[in-house]
Amino acid sequence: MVYKTEHITQQIRAAREAQQISQRELSARSGLTQSHISQIERGTMEPGLSKLVDVARALDLEIVLAPKKLMPAVRNILESASASGEVLTSDQRKLVGRLERWFAQYKDAVAPASEADAFKNSLALLRHLPLSADELDRLRQATERLENILTHSLSQQELREIGREVRLLRNSAVHRDRDHAIPRSAYALDEDGDNA
Repeated sequence: MVYKTEHITQQIRAAREAQQISQRELSARSGLTQSHISQIERGTMEPGLSKLVDVARALDLEIVLAPKKLMPAVRNILESASASGEVLTSDQRKLVGRLERWFAQYKDAVAPASEADAFKNSLALLRHLPLSADELDRLRQATERLENILTHSLSQQELREIGREVRLLRNSAVHRDRDHAIPRSAYALDEDGDNA
């Protein structure tokens, strides 16, 4: 097997087996032949990028490019999520969606631009990080406070406090020690400084 895609094809097979999907069913979902999927999983064929994307999406996965300096954070998030078995609740998805819609409409109200970027990046991570019940309540409160801008104007101080709360939730979810056997990466997801 060519090393370049060995890890990816192993992940695809593991995801298919975890979802209890046969190669034949994956074939129907992805548009590739069952034989093609078998060859990809065995490593006897190097899949092209478009085929790899088709198979991944059929398994409800995404193939993304991430900056190399963020890879420790990405790995920690993936390991924590898989070790905990936690998944995002529909409430969390809805709350993050509401915040993203608010941000799309009122992003010019958030100053300075660096805080707006940090808020947007925090929301992007909260789309994928499961929150505890307490954290979900805090996210709900922050969402309700932010949506009050529709009825009255929030001060820059209030916006900063809400942005800080969202960043704290993001950091809490990233750094949560879900299982004491899981080592935590030594990195910070703060917007201050160049190190991520």
